[in-house]
Amino acid sequence: MKSKWKQMCIFLVLLLSMTGCGQKETEPKKEQAQTEDAKEEESTQETQEKEEQSQTAEPGQGEQSQQKIKIYFANKDASGFETEEVALEEVSAEKIWEQLVVKGVVPADTQVISCTEKMIDGKKALQLDLSEKFSTYLNGQGSSGEYLTVGCICNTFLDAFDGETIRITVDGKKLETGHAEYPGYMSKYESK
Repeated sequence: MKSKWKQMCIFLVLLLSMTGCGQKETEPKKEQAQTEDAKEEESTQETQEKEEQSQTAEPGQGEQSQQKIKIYFANKDASGFETEEVALEEVSAEKIWEQLVVKGVVPADTQVISCTEKMIDGKKALQLDLSEKFSTYLNGQGSSGEYLTVGCICNTFLDAFDGETIRITVDGKKLETGHAEYPGYMSKYESK
């Protein structure tokens, strides 16, 4: 009987110790759940605050209005033009020229000196003055390459500034190459 009594006592002690351990495990789970709830609530508050800030901000603030322009470049077999629409924060001669460089129309060491607009016979005309390096580059092109390069520049600038004619000069002087002279105003080029 003593052995049964000992077995009962041991069984009871084990049972109580297991019960005690089980309660300790549930407490951290409750704390963990409370911590996760607190984090979720904090995240929700931050999101709501950001939404409120964006709604109360002035229109246009934080958002850059981008204007889309069409960049002309030679197609793969150099027989005509292709276009790609690009978004610019600001439409300026320099930004347009950068896009022509990216498309491989003109080399990176050429620059826009100035670009002005004026009205001639009721039509918007552009005057584009480029650096001497452009003339050097153009003289190294064949006649087809020259046609495509000048055409890409004319078409891109005329579309971007909504012009009807454009005159390209180099350091204020008329553009001349071994293939052609460009003394006057030009309109949009067509593919050959």
